[in-house]
Amino acid sequence: MEQDEYLFNVYSLYNLARYAFLKIESNYSRMVETSGITLPQLRVLWIIKVYPGTSLSNIARIGCWTSPTVSNMIKILMNKKLIYNEETINKKVYKFQLTQMGNWLIYINKQDKNKKFYLIDLIGLFSHSELDFIIAIFTGIIIKEEKNFIFDYIEKINEMNLKVDFKDFDINTISIIKKTISVYNLLRTFILTVNDTHREPLKEFNVTYPQIRALWIIAAFPGITSSELSEISFWSPSTVHVIVKNLNNKHFIHKEKASIKNAHYLDITQQGETLVIEDYKKNQKTLLIFQELKDISFGEILNLNSLLMRMNITLGNYKTEEYIKRTFNIIKRKAL
Repeated sequence: MEQDEYLFNVYSLYNLARYAFLKIESNYSRMVETSGITLPQLRVLWIIKVYPGTSLSNIARIGCWTSPTVSNMIKILMNKKLIYNEETINKKVYKFQLTQMGNWLIYINKQDKNKKFYLIDLIGLFSHSELDFIIAIFTGIIIKEEKNFIFDYIEKINEMNLKVDFKDFDINTISIIKKTISVYNLLRTFILTVNDTHREPLKEFNVTYPQIRALWIIAAFPGITSSELSEISFWSPSTVHVIVKNLNNKHFIHKEKASIKNAHYLDITQQGETLVIEDYKKNQKTLLIFQELKDISFGEILNLNSLLMRMNITLGNYKTEEYIKRTFNIIKRKAL
């Protein structure tokens, strides 16, 4: 096996996992927002439901967020009267509890077979043994990321049936759904942990993580419109507008007005291409993922990639494979 082949499949694994997670997360977010809260806010409610009296730092740890992010969400949820801070002797100690309204928000956001919930769409895609294989691989990765605490949370989420209303499913299907929920949570923890380790070294290049992600997509699809970038990246048009504006100001891309209203054709500049190659050489090849996969055989990586590709196709991520091949061709020409 050549080194290029191994690097390609590790690169594929990360991106296949990332885009499967992002598609499910995007779909889930849209569904939850109809209830008047965001998916991250609902996730805070789940964590407090699972661990009544939990602290802000524990919510941040389980949710893979920074403390300031959690602090802002806590303020919003308290203003909405969905949670309250339990009285303690030490006024500096926060112990959060759900209100009746908070419990109701969890209840009305339970998904069922009548809702267009992508996790339900994955029922029947994998056998029990395939799901067990995916869970086993990502469990090993999460252990190496030292995020073992997430396993207890996932187990309790499934025990308490917080995400799905199981009343219309048979016992075998319920087991499949619970394993699929475990896969989703493991993917989320894996991706957000890798993203977090990638974020810090990007400061040297004076770019943010979303900006480098956008650059890679623009490098893969020259002439892409800002609306297509929004679709592939799962960002809102307003978020894409800000990212594109910043990249253009830094001369990493150039843009040209498109015929579509409020859209632009985007191309990466030489300076931008140099940046993404430096990002791969200095940052991506040193990410924890290479250490995490060290004890996994190449055959297992290929098998996992095949299953993750199947998931992406079922979810409608038709450009994922093309994105991986195009960006790795850039890496192969310029960095390897």
